[in-house]
Amino acid sequence: MDRIRDEIRRHGPITFARFMDLALHDPEHGYYAAGPARLGERGDFITASDLGPAFGRAMARQVDELDRCLGRPGTFDLIEFGAGRGLLARDLLAAFETSNQGLSRRLRYTAVEASAKMRREIARVAPRVGVADEPPTAATGCVLAVELFDALPVHRVVRRGGRLEEIGVGWDGERFHEVPLEPAADVRAWAERYGAAAEEGLEAEVGLGLAVQIERWDRAIDRGFALVLDYGDTAERLYTVERKRGTLMAYREHRAGEDYLQRIGEQDLTAHVNFTALTDAAAACGWRHVARTTQDRFLIANGILEDFERMDEQAYRDPERIRERLGIKQLIHPTGMGRMFQVWVYCKGLDSVPALAGLADPFAR
Repeated sequence: MDRIRDEIRRHGPITFARFMDLALHDPEHGYYAAGPARLGERGDFITASDLGPAFGRAMARQVDELDRCLGRPGTFDLIEFGAGRGLLARDLLAAFETSNQGLSRRLRYTAVEASAKMRREIARVAPRVGVADEPPTAATGCVLAVELFDALPVHRVVRRGGRLEEIGVGWDGERFHEVPLEPAADVRAWAERYGAAAEEGLEAEVGLGLAVQIERWDRAIDRGFALVLDYGDTAERLYTVERKRGTLMAYREHRAGEDYLQRIGEQDLTAHVNFTALTDAAAACGWRHVARTTQDRFLIANGILEDFERMDEQAYRDPERIRERLGIKQLIHPTGMGRMFQVWVYCKGLDSVPALAGLADPFAR
């Protein structure tokens, strides 16, 4: 990409976080500038909502429980950050209109999306949804962040010769390549705090952008919840010798690779979420961690198997029902999306929160 090359020529090597930001979010040539064509079965990767409306129905049941915890306010704001193509918004609204008209009447749904092409797609797919590049402020309700944090730009660090180095990006006249950089103070402090690249030869990602997103939540919600669904883990489990090269991956045509500096603007770049750092950033803004679980447990606790059984009765020779049943299997499979994705819930402005049925372990006795 010319913009990245020109910036390096003028100012020297850049951090990987800067490279990733331009590669993904440049308004003209970034990966997400292509809009909805990049996503879905014909794109480079699928999301939970690509697998059918059952995911949205399960999420709707959880949102209803959070609404009840807030005392059924006159207006319940549901604010989805990184709303993509609007598929989850569409499915949530359909679920409320079908089975929860009381909440449907009180609901104000805002899809927050930086990409202008995606905002136009959301308006087409879910016309009832308010679409914006920034959220409302001082609301009562719930923030949704589904596969938001894994797409934030990250710094890369490595331990060499007992010293922490940052892995930057340079240009040699023909290609982009990795170059060692001295880590900035905030990168070094973050890595030391969470044990990133703590041992010789280990690489890891540093996600300073988490805190910026949490600050946006804080402005959006005065009283309510945040529901985060993403792939990642705690710092203790994330930064291990089993992940010697970290968790950064490039995705193109549903294939994962490690050629991060190739096909710029033509492949997605993503890294696992450090939920320990996310929880710390949330706490600094007054948010309290309520509960966590895995995606399979979350969806089962919120009734997705009942949907599966109902479709079993209706699926005979119905291709749409068959596809949806297969999608549910993919969402909850323990060796796939079911355990790879985690669900973390936070609250703000509440003295106490009862045990949430949707976050209970359906496998516990």
